Amino acid sequence: MTHFSDDTMFWPRRDQAMAWAITLIAALFFFYEFIQMNMFNSLADSFEQTFHLSALQLGLVACFYFLSDTILLYPAGALSDYFSSKKLLILGMVMCILGTLLITLATNAWFLVVARFLAGTASAFCLLSILRLAAQWFPAVKMGQVTGVVVTLGMLGGAVSQTPLVWLIDDVGWRSALRIVAIMGVVILLVIVVVVRDAPVQKCFALLQQSQTDQKPIGFGKGLWLILRNRHNWLAGLYIATMNLPIMLLAGLFGTQTMQQTAGLSQAQGATVSMMIFIGTIVGSTVFGFATDWLKSRRLPMLLSACVSLVLFAVIMYVPNLTYWHEIVLFFVLGFFTAAQIIGYAVTRECNSESMVGSALGFASVLIMALPTVLQPLMGWLLSRGWEGKEISGIKWYPMSAYHDALMILLIGFIVSIVCAFALPETYGRKVVS
Repeated sequence: MTHFSDDTMFWPRRDQAMAWAITLIAALFFFYEFIQMNMFNSLADSFEQTFHLSALQLGLVACFYFLSDTILLYPAGALSDYFSSKKLLILGMVMCILGTLLITLATNAWFLVVARFLAGTASAFCLLSILRLAAQWFPAVKMGQVTGVVVTLGMLGGAVSQTPLVWLIDDVGWRSALRIVAIMGVVILLVIVVVVRDAPVQKCFALLQQSQTDQKPIGFGKGLWLILRNRHNWLAGLYIATMNLPIMLLAGLFGTQTMQQTAGLSQAQGATVSMMIFIGTIVGSTVFGFATDWLKSRRLPMLLSACVSLVLFAVIMYVPNLTYWHEIVLFFVLGFFTAAQIIGYAVTRECNSESMVGSALGFASVLIMALPTVLQPLMGWLLSRGWEGKEISGIKWYPMSAYHDALMILLIGFIVSIVCAFALPETYGRKVVS
């Protein structure tokens, strides 16, 4: 049985509409998962007061999300090449909801660790399953646009986890706020069950390995070896990971406290500044997704965006007396340019055969999640090392010098992203499988 190829000229409007509808509904999982990933930024003060945590301890608890994610991402990517994307999405959503409910029952920090680990397990199946599903419904030339829209929905979830969640916590308390988040997850799960489905074989742009009739499926070990020996997978994964650090380290954990303690902002103002990273990424993901497909260029926008991001963050770190509105604008623009990370997903797809798409994205995601697994505790340790004993309302306050030491991690990350973008090939939106 034949199937559509990447350069299909005839694609019925009805099929296009169905592809977008199914992919967007599936992307609600990414929206929800990004709330889970980044809500510790809004919960940091509550957790420090309730469980008496330092910045290092908070970073260690938070990183268990990324630890479980890192461990399971490649197996999840390999599974996505063999099994129904819909079933993996449902499994991930169920685990994510359970992880959220467990946090509401926490009586100590170890309970938070278990709940965080479970939520990270769910995350392993998130973006991989969505992009694998999209790869079935869309040709390769559309994947830049699709990835941009999917990431935009995820960033919207990240934005919800900031100021809106702070307001909700202020109104009902952090435990009740998270119960409301869990109820939201149940609603999304039901919509996914009803609407999402895998593409029929005759309309598939990228078949599952088990559906290939002209060749035997690639084994797990051989598939891993093929992924590891492809240097483009390392470069694209590191590019996405380093460009993603403002979300993982600031918007996801320390951003609100950084703004409170270095810029004299309130918690709500600090959360709003952090939220601007997501708002900027929402705009940037859409712009870069459509622009890279239209220009048929991947490498140039990746390289330029990494350079601009480095300069912007240097301004944020070292220019004194920035006002609240200065921070708002700078964090928005930073989010916009770091959104070029989404091009890395398209490059990963184009540098691997169709039957290895899920595995390749899984490996790239391992690199993406492994970095914050190490860097969140490292940033917490750098802050704790510089603590001078100041404490307000049960929350430790750190000097500017400690924040400068900790935030140097992001500057180094942007330098790495520039190197990776420079070393990647220009795919022009086409397959370059060696």
